[in-house]
Amino acid sequence: MEQLLNDHYQHAVTFLKTKARPLEKALYEFEFENGSREQVLEELKVYQNEDGGFGKGLEPDFRCDASSALATTIGLQLLARVGADESDPMVQKAIQYVLHTFNEEKMGWEIVPEEVETAPRAIWWNYGGDWPWGNPNAEMTGLLHHYKGLVPSTFLDKLTAHAFSYINQLETDDHHELQCLVKLMRALPSEDAEKISVRVRETAQKSVTTDPEKWHGYCLLPLQVVPSSKSFLYEEFKDIIPANIKHLLDTQAEDGSWKPAWEWGRFEDVWEIAKQEWSGVLTLDNLRVLRAFE
Repeated sequence: MEQLLNDHYQHAVTFLKTKARPLEKALYEFEFENGSREQVLEELKVYQNEDGGFGKGLEPDFRCDASSALATTIGLQLLARVGADESDPMVQKAIQYVLHTFNEEKMGWEIVPEEVETAPRAIWWNYGGDWPWGNPNAEMTGLLHHYKGLVPSTFLDKLTAHAFSYINQLETDDHHELQCLVKLMRALPSEDAEKISVRVRETAQKSVTTDPEKWHGYCLLPLQVVPSSKSFLYEEFKDIIPANIKHLLDTQAEDGSWKPAWEWGRFEDVWEIAKQEWSGVLTLDNLRVLRAFE
């Protein structure tokens, strides 16, 4: 078994170093090989616009250059992952973009801008879609807590109160929204996280697919919300985690990567590029999970 896992690992590393985006390659080297944090920041800077937001295909499923709230949550998550603090110019610019684009009426951010429709994209990425508030606003709220020294306290308190009110009235099985709620929980002080923990657990029970027969389709896997045994949702799903890890190993492609379980349904030539980029993102995510569960 040890040799089997080592083979899986080495194939994945080869893919990341030869076929993934430079960003995922730099992240892998930083997280697994004591690589350069500065190299990650240089690669991430490619996706940051002058307005401070992130775009330019950082989220591979829509290719417009314009900044978006969704891409900016990804950028800020990566900045936090590599330990960029509030003194970092990239962080400062991104937080300013977030504050500047806040919509008071919606108490949140438009997930994607109008410019999303000017470039190749997945069939579901259109401007003005009916997206639940939590995606990406719950995640964004967590990121503002992480960088709260750059955020007016009255604004953050008001936004957090709105998030708590929304979540505690929530009845949904939207798994993208659940992932945002989980990220918010991780960013909050424990006493605040407890205020929404019951409802987030209930949402997880409805949203996570625990039937192994359905894991080959597009669904939310247990490991996507329980990335380690330290997750606050671990007790809910610990019995199914070993089977989900086996599924992970069984679905690794011959080239060492993991492929997306979805397709665009249009722009097929560009989808092939995005599919390769997603393969790098997913492969790095899965290596993190396998390492966390040893």
